[in-house]
Parts: sequence; structure tokens; C-alpha cells
Amino acid sequence: MSFGKRRPKYLRAILRPSNPIAIQHERQARQRNRWARLGVVAIAILATAALIHGGGPPFPYRLHQRPERQIRVSVDGFLRKDSTRTTYQRQKTADEVAPSMINKPERMQDLAARLDDLINAVAKAESLDSLPVTLRESWGLTSPIFDDLKTATDTPERREDLSRQITQAFQPILRDGVLGPDTLPPAESTSLSLSVRDLDQPENQAHNITRERAVPERISKPEGPVAAEFIAPFVSPRLGQVVFGLVGEKLARTPTLSFDPILTSRRREIARNSVKDVYEPFVKGDLMVDQDQELGQQELLLLRQEHDRATELQTVGARLRRLASVIVLAIALYALIGYYVGRNEPEIAVDFGRIAAICGLCCLTLGLVRLLALQPWDAELVPIAITAMVLAVAYNPQFALMVTFALCLMTTLALGADIGQFVVMMGGTAAGVLTLNEVRTRTKLIKVGATAALGYFLLTIATGLFQNQPLALVAEDSLWRAGWGLLSGFFLGGSLPFVETSFGIVTGISLLELGDVTHPLLQELVRRAPGTHNHSITVGAIAQSAAERIGANALLVRIGAYFHDIGKMLKPHYFVENQVGGTNRHANLAPAMSTLIIIGHVKDGVDLGRQHHLPEPIIDLIEQHHGTTLVEYFYREATKRHQQNGLGGEVQEGSFRYPGPKPQTKEAAILMVADAVESASRTLSEPTPARIEGLVTDMIDKRLHDGQFDECSLTLREIGEIRESLIKSLIAIYHARVKYPEQRTA
Repeated sequence: MSFGKRRPKYLRAILRPSNPIAIQHERQARQRNRWARLGVVAIAILATAALIHGGGPPFPYRLHQRPERQIRVSVDGFLRKDSTRTTYQRQKTADEVAPSMINKPERMQDLAARLDDLINAVAKAESLDSLPVTLRESWGLTSPIFDDLKTATDTPERREDLSRQITQAFQPILRDGVLGPDTLPPAESTSLSLSVRDLDQPENQAHNITRERAVPERISKPEGPVAAEFIAPFVSPRLGQVVFGLVGEKLARTPTLSFDPILTSRRREIARNSVKDVYEPFVKGDLMVDQDQELGQQELLLLRQEHDRATELQTVGARLRRLASVIVLAIALYALIGYYVGRNEPEIAVDFGRIAAICGLCCLTLGLVRLLALQPWDAELVPIAITAMVLAVAYNPQFALMVTFALCLMTTLALGADIGQFVVMMGGTAAGVLTLNEVRTRTKLIKVGATAALGYFLLTIATGLFQNQPLALVAEDSLWRAGWGLLSGFFLGGSLPFVETSFGIVTGISLLELGDVTHPLLQELVRRAPGTHNHSITVGAIAQSAAERIGANALLVRIGAYFHDIGKMLKPHYFVENQVGGTNRHANLAPAMSTLIIIGHVKDGVDLGRQHHLPEPIIDLIEQHHGTTLVEYFYREATKRHQQNGLGGEVQEGSFRYPGPKPQTKEAAILMVADAVESASRTLSEPTPARIEGLVTDMIDKRLHDGQFDECSLTLREIGEIRESLIKSLIAIYHARVKYPEQRTA
């Protein structure tokens, strides 16, 4: 019984996850990373909003500025400090403080003692003529005066009473003192009172007297207040007048007071400071500064007081509304940057570390701006310019300009600046960033700083003249800002190594330093594996041309090519370019063992690179320059031996592939292709242009079909341009040469 031919059974393709648990864990890890990135951005938004909000609305005015409109009082009950009246009241109070005088009554006490001696002499004398002539002349004694004194001292009791009365009469003048003709300086000549204390008394025990009590001219007058106080203690007014007549002139010629300028100044300063500021009430709507009026110190102080008062009177609701609006603005700016990053910088968008670094840098920049804005030097340009240059070096100028735009806008909001300052910050910084392409020399950053300085200078002049600001202010601002721009270039040039370490980047300067032939790894490669070193130099040359063709980082590719095979120096004789004398060390090894040795040079190269602190971009090139390609020679050899030995099954291709990863960047893909075609070209017996072209095309097609370019964003057009560049470079290397006739010996 025949059933005919059996129909072939077609198996349906079923997509089965190799490990559902691993896939779930991977999904959870991606989700955690996503939430972590959003959390960092949220924290940055809140920090930015707090920095912009600060203590309330910013104070937008500055010295010598000319407002474009009238400025009127915005709050009721605002008090303006009246500096004129305050100064007047303080000076008036200080002037009312009496000059401080030090009383030294020794000379006056001596005069009182001499008068007492005269009284004793009169009491003992029989007549006026019995007194010494000098005594009579010095005191101007006459017969009537002698008779009055004689009568007052005719008994011991009356003599004691007179002595006591004289002592009491001298007490007021001993206490208050007498001024000399030049005791007070001219500035104190109008003082109506004096503060008097003895030399041995503390300052707080001084007493005030009227100035006329100590003036000599007033003291000597019989009808003056001093004469009245002098005569008052005497029982007999006539006797008192007689005694005062004897000493009146002598009192006036016996100064006992001296001026104390230090104590006087100190007491007046205390009095001046005790006077509180005098304020004048303002009503809402009153004019404070007129349009186009230049702001001086007084106007600026008035505006600051009005601003502080308005801030104090803000309600909680108004503060919350302003904070909410600032948060919305911060969200909008961060969303703008995030949208740009998502579309144009995918390597940043998925990297938590880079997002955290950028958010932290933005918050740090705003914090420094708020601190530097407290000084009138326009130094807030420095952190913005440095941040923009750092981002341009770390990533690219386009991304730096996007972040700079957001920072300038946030700075304008935080400082309450006008559109002119925003134009200056953005325009000058953009001028510097756009000239910052590849940093290969130390002077490059200084030139970039000079370009930014020129932009700041010209834009400050233009905006200042447009806003009708004083020429002196415009000139000062433009010079300050130009200086800060130039300083930013110097600062970034000095801190470039720290920037490279922080952001994990490598600049052209570092690459050129790595490419120096004196580098220890290159020196060791020359010594141990000269063939590999020669191969690396050639690969670097042709890869650089291909990278330049498509606009990739040509310098990175060339320097990476120098180091891409450094792992071969550990087992150099297992690689054909280092074998001499026809000895092949793989002849006695199994293909699988030979494959392990061959692919091991990648891991060895990565380890050597990390030991010698090579930058991560170079290590990535070392790790990715073979991708997951197949070691074809040993795979075919293993297949051949497997078949010859009659073994069942097939040789596992995965055992003969490099571990990868596949090239992640265009530079790694270019290095992979250049390395492969340079090695393969050495096997051509006659490297004609046609053979070279066929070889390069075949090598690129194999890697394209093998999926080696799937993760590096190379386009087919760029692959074609790389192919054309490599063909031209190899043809130039293997070009035909003129054959010279052999030299004949004699």
C-alpha cells in the first residue's frame, strides 16, 4: 500500500526567552535606572528653583544705572531715611557736648596759701609801713585795705574765722578752674559750656560749667558771678570785696584748665551715634527716581530700602505663587535640555552618571553666580563661561550652547537682570564655545577665552549705548566683562586635566601626549614586538584618513591604533608579524588553543592599558577593535581536523569568536576595518589596485553581514566612504616603484 510522498513538516518559528528571570531582572534594572535619572533631574529642578527664587524678588538696580522709566514707591508706609536731617541732628547733638577740660588746681592752691600768709603778716604787723615793701607792692596794699584786714584779724578768733572764710571763698574757683588765653582751640571758641574734672578723677565724675565762669575777663570783674560766689562766704560783704580786690586779677592770671581732645572726640562720637536715623514717610505712588536719572549712592540706598520693605510685606501666598512659577520655569528649561539630549545625545540620556554630573554642574554654576553677583564686578560671567567651555570640551559645542542658553536665562531670572545682560552673557559665551572644536594645544583655550572676551566687550558696549547708559559705566562694564572672559580661558586651561578626569573624556592634548614615541607602552612594544608596532603605525595612518573622511575623531583613532595591539607583546611570537625564520608556534597546538592565545591579546591589552592609566576611550578601542569577529583560519583548521578524524557534529563557531563587545562608536568600527585590511593586505603576493579594492570590499562586507556595525551608528554611506579611503591609502602604501638597474662591481 502506497501512501505517496510524505509532506515535509515545517517548524514554526517560536520566540522563546532564553531566561525569563534574567530578562525580568534586566527590565527592573532599566526601570530603576530610569527612576534614578528622573530623581536626579527632579532634585536639580528643586535646587535650581531655590537658587533662582532666593530670598524673594531680586534687586535689579545698580550704581550709575539710568532707569528707562520712572520708579515710584510700590508699598504704603515706606520710610525713607533722610540723610540730611540725620546728619544735622547728629552734628547738633555732638556740638552740644561740652569740651572736656582737665583741672590742675595746684597754682590756685598756692595763691590761696600766699593770701593766707599775707593775712598772717597783717595780723602781726603794727602798721602798713612795718610790712616788707615787696609784700606791699606785690599785693597792692593801701592804708584802707590794711586797716580793714587789721580789724578782721585783731583777735585769734577773728583771724581763724577769716582764714576759714577765705578757704570757702576759693572752693568754687578751685573746683571749676580758670581758662588760659589759648587753652581752647579756635574750633571750640564758641562753646557755651565746659566739662571739667580733676586729673585724678574718672571721666564719669566730670561736671559742667558755663564757659563764662572760667574766662579770665569775667573772673576779674567785681560784679561777675565768680566775684559774687567768692564774696558770699564772708560775714562782712565789705571785707569780702576787699579780699577779692586783692586776688581778683591774680585769679584771672592763674589758669588751671587744659583741653582734652581725645576725650572730647570720644564723647561726641558717642553722642553722635546715639542719635537714631531720621526717616521721612513715603506714600505709595510717590516718585523716587525720575526717568533717565543716574542712580547715585543715595538713590540706590533708597531703592534698596523700598525693595526690602516690599519683600517683607509679601504674603505667604505671594511667596508660594512666585516659587511655583519659578519651579515651572525650571521644569520647562530642564525639559528643553532633556528633549535635546533625547534626540541628539542618546549616550547622555541613558547614562545616570553623566546626567548627575551635568545637573550638579548646572546647580553649582547657579550657586556661584548668586555668590559672585553680590559684588559689583560682573564676575557672574565666569562660572557660566567655564561651564559652557567644559561642556563643549566634554561633549560638543551644540550641547554646550543649549545648556548655556538655559543657564543664561536662569541667571537673568535669578539676578533680575534685563534683556541686555542676557544678550551679553549668551552672545559672548556662544562666541567662545563656537570656536572650541578640538583642543590640541594649550593656547587653544586661551584663544577661546579671548574670543569670549571680545564678544562680551562688544556686546556690552552695544547694549549699553542702546539702553542710553552713561559712557563711563559702559566702558567700565565692558572692560570688566572682557577681563572675566579672558580669565575663564586661562582658568579652564589650567584645570583641563581635572575636567578630563571628572567627565571621563580625552582631549587632543592628552592624545598627542599619549602618541609620543617615548610612552613606556610604545617603547616596550617596539622592543618586544617590532612587527606589531609597525603594523600599528600603519593602521593608525590609514584609519586616521578614513575617520577624517566621515568627520569622526581622527586623532583618537590614530592614537588608539598605536595601542590597539599592545596585548600582543606578552606573547609576541604567536603572531605572524613577529615571527622570524619561518618558525610557527601554532604548528604543534590545537586550533582551539591557538584561538585562545590569539583572542587573549585583547584582554591582555585592556589590562595593560588600565595598569598604565590609559584613558577609557583608548581602552574601549582596544577592547572593541575585533568586536565578535570569527578567527577564521583556526576555525577552518578545526573544522578540517574534525572532518578528518571522522567526528560527528559540528565545530562550535562561538568558541572561535572574539568576546567583544562589538564596536560601540564610529572610531572603533573604523579601527576594526583598518586593522583587518592592513593585516590582510600583507598576504597579497601582488598588491595591485584591483586586488586591494577587492580585498577591502570583501573584508568590509564580511563584517557588515556579520553584524559588527550594528551598534556603532555607522550609515551605509559612511561605510562606503571608509571603503574608498582605505583603498586609496593602501594603494598609496603599495604603489609601484621604479626598478633601478643593479649596481655592477668592478
